[in-house]
Amino acid sequence: MKRKKDGVRAVAFMIAIFGVIGLIEAQTPGGTGASGRGGRGATGAVPGRGRGPQFTGPSVSVRPAAQSKARAQAETLLGWRVGVRTDALGPLTFSEAAAKADAGGMAFVEGVSTQKVSAEIAKNLDYNLTASEVDKVKARLNELRLVMAAYDAGAIPGDEASRRKVFGFAKNLGADMIIGSADAASLADLDKLATELSMNVALVSKDPRSLVASLTGHSERIGLSADTGAWMEAGVKPLTSVAQLKDRLLAVNLRDRSALGAKARNVTVGTGAAELGPFLIGMSKLQPPKIQADWPPMTDGGAKKSEGKPVFITLDPTGAADPVADLTSAGAAFDKAVPPAFYYRISELSRMETITPFTRVPADEVAKIDAVIPRKAMVKPKKARKLLVMDLCVNGGYYHSSIQLGNLSLHLMAKYTDAFVPVFDNDVENLKYPKIKQYDAVFLNNIEGAVFTDPDVINGLLRFVREGGGVAGLHAATWASTDVPEYGELMGSQTGAHKYNGEPGALRIDDPDSPLTKQFGGKGFEITDEFYHYLPTGPYSRDNLHILLSIDPARKDLPANQYTTRPDNDYAMAWIRSYGKGRVFQDGMGHRPDFYESANMQQLIFAAVQFILGDLDADTTPSARLPKK
Repeated sequence: MKRKKDGVRAVAFMIAIFGVIGLIEAQTPGGTGASGRGGRGATGAVPGRGRGPQFTGPSVSVRPAAQSKARAQAETLLGWRVGVRTDALGPLTFSEAAAKADAGGMAFVEGVSTQKVSAEIAKNLDYNLTASEVDKVKARLNELRLVMAAYDAGAIPGDEASRRKVFGFAKNLGADMIIGSADAASLADLDKLATELSMNVALVSKDPRSLVASLTGHSERIGLSADTGAWMEAGVKPLTSVAQLKDRLLAVNLRDRSALGAKARNVTVGTGAAELGPFLIGMSKLQPPKIQADWPPMTDGGAKKSEGKPVFITLDPTGAADPVADLTSAGAAFDKAVPPAFYYRISELSRMETITPFTRVPADEVAKIDAVIPRKAMVKPKKARKLLVMDLCVNGGYYHSSIQLGNLSLHLMAKYTDAFVPVFDNDVENLKYPKIKQYDAVFLNNIEGAVFTDPDVINGLLRFVREGGGVAGLHAATWASTDVPEYGELMGSQTGAHKYNGEPGALRIDDPDSPLTKQFGGKGFEITDEFYHYLPTGPYSRDNLHILLSIDPARKDLPANQYTTRPDNDYAMAWIRSYGKGRVFQDGMGHRPDFYESANMQQLIFAAVQFILGDLDADTTPSARLPKK
């Protein structure tokens, strides 16, 4: 029977797939998926939740192969899974309702103990099912490619034996959350069992605010289940109520109504008075982001993901004649409303992740770098220049220990040449328009992760460069926001297969006459670095970029020159381009100290800085349009 509206539930990221042998990143913090390091493109794990079932065999799912980006990002960045209760889709069996959930675009469902399993199995979905019957339920989930994220147990048994059966049954079906009611006296036992079995418990209560106090002293695995519709029926805005639950909200039935009060009616989520967007931001604020205590890390790969609470959100259909269409509309409304909730989280994290201090570079390394830093400007600045330097590796972005060497280099360049003033700051709000206009250019020093999730951030940078500003990316900058194509198009590439920590390679000078490369005297050279081999499926193209340096295709005697992921065997390492009235520089090298100890490489970076600032003129004609030599 569907949970009543009277408040019963009132608080109720690629390398291997491209066939590149040996180009495997050795360290993969933050969880990895098929897309490689740091979970790029993969669903991140959250506390109490594993990677989920591995589906096998034929599929009968009709759900789109690519789920909504917003819904997927909500899970990755916030820990929120979005689905539907299987008894909310009409008087159907679990098997029938699961099919409708799939057709409505949901990847997660909440099983209900009072619902019949199927026409074949006329039993409730509970621990009294036989092993073979449980296997049939699991097979149904598997063929529909659904995950049972939560299990509504109703009244959770008071005796330990029965309680263990409920938990074991739910866990066997893949659920990591039990939703139900329980006596306050049993909270300690529930907490102990939940911790033992790595499960979470979301408690249903008619007075959730008083229940919050009783949870004091218990682990994060014990929380609350909420129903926004119940709050609205009581005349209270969901945003007002959610703030009172602090960090104990684990499950929410997202229901919208035409107005506050008992006389209103249920409407499709996002179309009523629930103020869905502000409510979701309020939920996000209940789980303040955290960063590791030893930030910034001292070693490669040290950036850890800021995990969100494992909140399960069910979208409640309105009871319309077509529940699939109703559920699809609710999902679309959620996808439209939720992005600001994770924009808020990324913005908060950016201010917490302080810039990497160059003062911690060992004295002997400082001496080596100081010895090769340019001592005078290549050209006199046209005016006082301000360079924003960012090394943000947000929410699991792969951290490079060489970041401190890049920051030191920029500091010393400014100190000796007076060509610019560097401002070291990771706050993504600086990239929004018009705030970004206080700078002349932006230097992205090995940034990684979901930096450009917020459209206002990426659009601010794009507009800034298009209107005459400049941007430079060093090494891993092409790995930031790999799901934002506009960023890759701006920088000229995205991702890049490579071998961790580098290997010897030979470079050629594609444009020996450029003021950025004159120091090389037109002669190719060898260097050990982590060379990015930009894939043929990405935006990299000589039709758009003026190439400065590239891997020498004639030198097959060195390991970094032997890869053939591109049919044209074209692997540029540094380039410039015009973008509107502005300027772009990207260098795929800079992983190892060797790069920063090279006078020629430091001259390249300094010239690039003066170029993006607008002081040093350089030909940006795309290489494909230049006459062949």
